[in-house]
Amino acid sequence: MNKEMIKFTCPMDCFDACGMIATVQNGKVIKVEGDPAHPFTKGYVCEKGKRHLERLYHPERLRKPKKRMGDIWIDISWEEAIDEIGNKLLEIKREYGTTAVLHYSDAGYGGLSKSVDKMFFNYYGGVTVSRGGLCWSAGIQGQKYDFGDNQGHHPKDHLNAKTIIIWGRNPYNTNLHLMEYLAQAKKQGTHIVLIDPIRTKTANIASEHIYIKPSTDGALALGMARVIIEESLVDQRYIDQYVKGYEAFKDYVADFTLERVEKITGIDQETIKRLAITYAANKPSCIIIGYGLQRYINGGNNVRCIDALGAITGNIGIQGGGVNYANKSISRYVKGEVVKSEGFIKNQRTYSKTKLGEFLESVQEPTIKCIFVTKSNPLVQVPNISRTMEAFAKVDFKVVVDMFMTDTAKLADIVLPCTSILEEEDLIYSSMFSPYISYSAKAVAPPDGIIGEYEFFRRLAIKLGLEEYPDIGQGEFLERAIQPLMNTFEITLDQIKHSYFSIPKREIPWEDGKFETPSGKFELYSEMAMAEGTSPLPTYIPALEGGREFPLRLLTPHCKKSLHSQHFVFISEVPVVYLNKKTFVSNHLEMSGLVKIESKQGILIAKPEIDESVGDEILMIYEGWWHKSGSVNFLTEDIISDIGEQAAIYDCFCKISNHK
Repeated sequence: MNKEMIKFTCPMDCFDACGMIATVQNGKVIKVEGDPAHPFTKGYVCEKGKRHLERLYHPERLRKPKKRMGDIWIDISWEEAIDEIGNKLLEIKREYGTTAVLHYSDAGYGGLSKSVDKMFFNYYGGVTVSRGGLCWSAGIQGQKYDFGDNQGHHPKDHLNAKTIIIWGRNPYNTNLHLMEYLAQAKKQGTHIVLIDPIRTKTANIASEHIYIKPSTDGALALGMARVIIEESLVDQRYIDQYVKGYEAFKDYVADFTLERVEKITGIDQETIKRLAITYAANKPSCIIIGYGLQRYINGGNNVRCIDALGAITGNIGIQGGGVNYANKSISRYVKGEVVKSEGFIKNQRTYSKTKLGEFLESVQEPTIKCIFVTKSNPLVQVPNISRTMEAFAKVDFKVVVDMFMTDTAKLADIVLPCTSILEEEDLIYSSMFSPYISYSAKAVAPPDGIIGEYEFFRRLAIKLGLEEYPDIGQGEFLERAIQPLMNTFEITLDQIKHSYFSIPKREIPWEDGKFETPSGKFELYSEMAMAEGTSPLPTYIPALEGGREFPLRLLTPHCKKSLHSQHFVFISEVPVVYLNKKTFVSNHLEMSGLVKIESKQGILIAKPEIDESVGDEILMIYEGWWHKSGSVNFLTEDIISDIGEQAAIYDCFCKISNHK
């Protein structure tokens, strides 16, 4: 039989947004693989991407809307689901106001088509939505204070660097295509440094790995800044022309002596000094920041302190330079119907995403009468999930949209199945790393009984009588979304469909020295930060430490085989906790059995594995495990970072013992 090759794009919340190809035969996808024609991902994809096929045809995939009837679930039709949901939303709007509805959404799917959820609730009149985030919001806000926006260098520009510092990032697990550029850079003689409290497999490609105590990255950056200043390695010309607040910053870092920074970070003075001199003298130098180092109470300032190194050495706006954290070069050109819908918000209420459980417990009026969850699995991903689950369960009416019966879906009243990326057309781009936007074609029709979110919300809008809601096809919705992109760069959607588009001449952010801050300069001293209640200067806020009862810090990074909780649907075994032998022995553990990990919030049972890549007094468990195995967020506390209302998930302290 004839086979058809359909190009699509991975929609996961990932750095790379890989170009892929689906092989279709007799209306069924029989194979997925990388697209060798993609100029960035070049035909190879990670294990997560390859598992789109497994998810597509998995026997546990939801195929019909389901309604809870006591302790059982029954299948219902889409008409019944839309009627019940629509009537409930109309009743809530009439009796309590629209902010009695809470819409919880995140980045479980990165395509533009599924942003209709936000558009729908805007036309509904505005609902309760979150502020901050679980992933990267501290660093995002920190860089906005410094640069005015979040932009990164084109990946190929890293090859122009003489020095690269990978700071708290593990591309081996999370950013596969960066590894290729790092390998090329190392081959041509670039000095690559990995700074991380865990010796990840990324260390294998680095010239050296520097262990650092968790949450002390800001102190290291400030200590490096002092060395650079003392050694007269600053770029004074650049500072005078493009930097605001240098003298105040210089005065502040004077207190960060090598002796003090060694005590804080656990890094010896000689290494700190050598690292600072290498970064400043062996230019151009590039820093690539990960998201882990901003998941602490001092996370936003950790990023700001690192940003400062780029500014004082003139490593901003040059080939091979930059402080790379996110790359929002495409997103500024995406507008369309979702942005237009913001004009129909009559009332909106916000809460901190980290504090979902606490907010649901609150008695402020109107209390939440309905929770609508899309593109996320919060009862695995939010911190302190025991508290959140209890509050979530008490809400009158809950709707969850997902491909599988997740731990969040299990507490819903109605669960709606959703389409896979392979079952609809979409436009995909990343705001983290990849500089490309890609068209993702529909490979196959969804199974009978499934309609996509785009069609569901269109029908729901009709049910609610939202007359202004745009009754347009999905293709037109996508085209309107990227109209600013097409107008600015004189490109058509048809051209994007047949190629991969990257914004031209944006390889070097800030090359013109014009920043998007109030002053138009890089702001070491940010009056905006001061106005929002934080320090105007990059500041080191002392790291939290474990106490006598809970002495061990728990780190919960992303694993190689799953994007958050998505692929743990296929796994039932007990989580593995990694710790070094010193920590293992000092806690009197036994290899023959399981261990019990306890925090103030809860208990988790795990299998221990000795791993000398993990630093002292640290437990490491990959995040994403479902309740059937044991979620790490039964242990974490719902505390917030200094900037950006980021979940300080890595400020979790535990004790460990043998499980009897």
